[in-house]
Amino acid sequence: MIYKKQISLGKFLKKGTDICDGDIITIANEGKVQEGQYGEQNIFLVKLKGGEEGNVSINQTSINTFIDGWGEDSVNWIGKEVKIEVIKMSVSGKIRQVYFFLHPDSILDDESGQFIIPNKEKSALVSTPIKDEEIPVIEADDPNAEAQEASDEEKKN
Repeated sequence: MIYKKQISLGKFLKKGTDICDGDIITIANEGKVQEGQYGEQNIFLVKLKGGEEGNVSINQTSINTFIDGWGEDSVNWIGKEVKIEVIKMSVSGKIRQVYFFLHPDSILDDESGQFIIPNKEKSALVSTPIKDEEIPVIEADDPNAEAQEASDEEKKN
């Protein structure tokens, strides 16, 4: 039989007891990915308002709000306050309380059904005008030059 080494991450906070709907907690580390019972889990050390620390598993929806608010590098999330929102949802055919750890400005958008940060510009959606000097020049000896020129001609027509 093959055994895999497991690393203890320390105390986990109990949802519904240690952390509840509406609580504000602080992210205390950059997180770790740990193989769990249902696949990979994002485990973060967090600090409660009273100073107690413990680990929590944070779902991808929650991670996405952190990325929207603070960027992709979780090192930048350390020290940030996070609000907890609990929503009853159907999970594997049963109604369960699902805990979301959210950027403090996040709201649930009724139209899309996703958590969003209002008035937050999405850099990926912002277009920047291209200046003439930034347009690539196709060299004559480029093997794709003829195809590119033909494509450009089709676009004009």
